[in-house]
Amino acid sequence: MKRYILLLTILLTTLSCSQTSNNQLNMKQNSEINSKNIIEKTLQNIKHYPKEPKYVIYHTNGMCNFEIFINDIKVTKSFNNESFSTGNEINPYLTGNTNTLKVVLYPREDLGKLDTQTEFDVKVESYENTDKLSAEKQQDNLFVYNAPKDKDKLFKEAGKDRFEETKTFKLSNVPFTIEGWKDSQDLRNFDKKILEAKVLEAYKMIEAAFKAKDLDKIAQFSYNKIKDQAVAQYFDKDEVQEGWDELISIAKAENLEFMPLSNYELVFYGDGKLVGLKSIKKDKGFRGASALLCKFKKDGSWTGAELDYLLHIPKGKTEFEIY
Repeated sequence: MKRYILLLTILLTTLSCSQTSNNQLNMKQNSEINSKNIIEKTLQNIKHYPKEPKYVIYHTNGMCNFEIFINDIKVTKSFNNESFSTGNEINPYLTGNTNTLKVVLYPREDLGKLDTQTEFDVKVESYENTDKLSAEKQQDNLFVYNAPKDKDKLFKEAGKDRFEETKTFKLSNVPFTIEGWKDSQDLRNFDKKILEAKVLEAYKMIEAAFKAKDLDKIAQFSYNKIKDQAVAQYFDKDEVQEGWDELISIAKAENLEFMPLSNYELVFYGDGKLVGLKSIKKDKGFRGASALLCKFKKDGSWTGAELDYLLHIPKGKTEFEIY
């Protein structure tokens, strides 16, 4: 289960299309943050509580590919045409006690359409951060979702090339509050061509910072996401350091290469408050991924990384920022 989500996002507001060109990318975002103080600055925001639940979403899929979203933010995806079960921590995606789950199902490549044997089941559980091994403090089946079936227990939406469903679920205890994207501007009415240009500008800046090994710049545009993840997961110093070290390892990696920024589409997340570019390549390694992809040598072998940075315009601001 991945603890860190190396994806950064920028939130935008609802203005008229003619105003979009006046909203510049904030090149001085978090100028007080650098590679030397990012850990300390992050730790200053973390609070601890008598109970610290960590929520996990477990899913089982059969005969389909899929995407899972919490509050319209992508948690995980798979286009590998395989059936499997796994779990992902979801605290960084929670906006309070009431949240939404969205599942999107796609057919396997060898089938072309969703099959009658398609299965997709989800459940949300939790464990206690302060006592991870305590079975008594684990909570099972806080929320359960099953893809619809007919009276013969066959997938009800068979024959389609896509199935989407959204459900609301409630959790009794979400003690933390993260700034995130919740109050950012809705960008869906902005001029799409100008939005695309803004995201490309940000992605090229991010790529340049990693290639130049500019750790201070990387710290500045990564800080908001790192901070919110740490707050939502009650991290200690070592855990914060581990997340930052993952970004450093990419910047300092041997033979770092970025994929060309092409074959993408503009996508909105967080009910229109985040915007980014998503690959439209059909290869299973690229499908559904951020257009900002890189590869590098690790222990002598090539490995890839998806840097899912997004843009937004935070409440009360006029410039795009990276989240």
